[in-house]
Parts: sequence; C-alpha cells; structure tokens
Amino acid sequence: MSFGPRAFDSCRHGVHVGQVGVSVVRSSQERQPSWSRRLPRRDTDRVEDVAAWVLTAAALFVVLGAVLGGVGLYGGAVDQARTAAQERTPVATVLVDDPVPDGASGTLTSRSAHYVDAAGSEHDVVVTVAGWPPAGATVRAWVDREGRVVGAPLTDLAAVVLGASAAVGIAIMGCLVLGSAWLGLRRWLDRRNAADWGRGWRRVEPEWSGRSR
Repeated sequence: MSFGPRAFDSCRHGVHVGQVGVSVVRSSQERQPSWSRRLPRRDTDRVEDVAAWVLTAAALFVVLGAVLGGVGLYGGAVDQARTAAQERTPVATVLVDDPVPDGASGTLTSRSAHYVDAAGSEHDVVVTVAGWPPAGATVRAWVDREGRVVGAPLTDLAAVVLGASAAVGIAIMGCLVLGSAWLGLRRWLDRRNAADWGRGWRRVEPEWSGRSR
C-alpha cells in the first residue's frame, strides 16, 4: 500500500474538518445557556434567608425553654406536695346535717361535719362533699396543724400533668409568636417584591410591547 500526494491531501483535509467540527462543538457549547447558573439574588431573598435562620434558632430556644419550664414547674410542684403532705393530715369527718338537694347528683356542696383528732379533741368543720350523702356519713378531708380543713396535697400524677401542661403552653405561645412574626415578614417581603416587579415591568413594558418604537 502506497501513500501519494492525493492520500496526504485527504488526510490533511480530514484533520482540518475534524478540527473545524471540534471548534463548532466547543462554540455551540459555549453559546448554550448554563442552567446551573443561579439567578441574581434580591435583597428580599437575603432578608428571608436570615429571618428563616433566626426564627429556626428561636424555635429551638422555645422548645428548650418549654422543656426547662415544664421540668422546673414539675419539680416545684413535687416539693410543694411533699411539704404539704408533712403539714397536712387526713382525717375522717362525720356529717352532722341532712342534705338539702337543690341540684344534680354530682354537685359539690358545703356541709357541716366534725372529727376527733389524735389527742381526742373534737373539731367542728365545714367540708365540701359531692352529691347528697346523709347525716352520719363519713367524708375524708385534710386538715392543717391548727385543725382547719385545707385542700389535699398534689399527687405525683397531678404534678406531672401540671408540668406537661406548662411545657405545652410555653411551646404553643412561642410557636404563635414566631409564626406571627414569620407571616408578618412574609407579607412585607411580598409587598416589596411586588413593588420591585412593578417598577421593572414599567421599564421594560414599552419596549417589549413595541409602544416605544
């Protein structure tokens, strides 16, 4: 097989065509828009990003505050219940008057009663009872060191419910405040964006619609 001038020219022509094709491909690739190029960010976009981060951090602090508040209130309730249990004594009181029904069966009413303490002394007290038990019925009550009827100490379950309710309440209030702040900011940003869009449209609309020609 021999290579003459014609074969050499063909090779040169092929190389030239290949180079032209590569250059055309490169130029076409350069002319193609880059979809990965991000659009220019507006000032309102930056404000929105910063506000989102700030409100997210604030939400975390709200959750932490709710947990700490609930635990703190639960601990205080437990300590108060322990103190009350040491200062209050359960007694069995005896109702001395007959009921006067004037409502539903589950109505709480105040009834006269008496009880005898550990020293043998009798005390006349007023207790709150549910329903209409007859005279002579025994009703459990709590009294302090002076023999006065007081409320029962908090139970562990009541302390848990109190702490959990406080934590949920703090979380709800915090979420309402942060949500209101975010909605207010979004309305302001939307108004700013709409105003900017209107100004931009007024600049390009005459040329786009052909009215300026």
